[in-house]
Amino acid sequence: MPRYVEFLSFCYRVLLRLYPTELRTHYGDEMTAAFAQLLHDAYVRTGRRGVALVCARAFGEVFTIALPRHLASDWLIAASLSLVITTGILASLIGVMTAAPPIWVSQNRVVLCR
Repeated sequence: MPRYVEFLSFCYRVLLRLYPTELRTHYGDEMTAAFAQLLHDAYVRTGRRGVALVCARAFGEVFTIALPRHLASDWLIAASLSLVITTGILASLIGVMTAAPPIWVSQNRVVLCR
């Protein structure tokens, strides 16, 4: 089996870090073993094309399993709410700052610019 198949197994182990901790803790070893077996079988049957297909499916799982589980977490909801509030406050401050005429101090005199 080529070295790149071993490298892809390593990449899959790294990719598992995107999955929620409880899922990774309970099923991480089994998922890694199943992925390695799928890679091996695909390589034996169809070569590089089969390996690419297995990798594409595994990458797709990140969007269908890992990310939705993270999106349902309380931490992400709190972080998103914080971002929305901070953006709103910042936009309000910028609006207030740009609405007032700028003040320039020139040789101990205050000059309003319009």
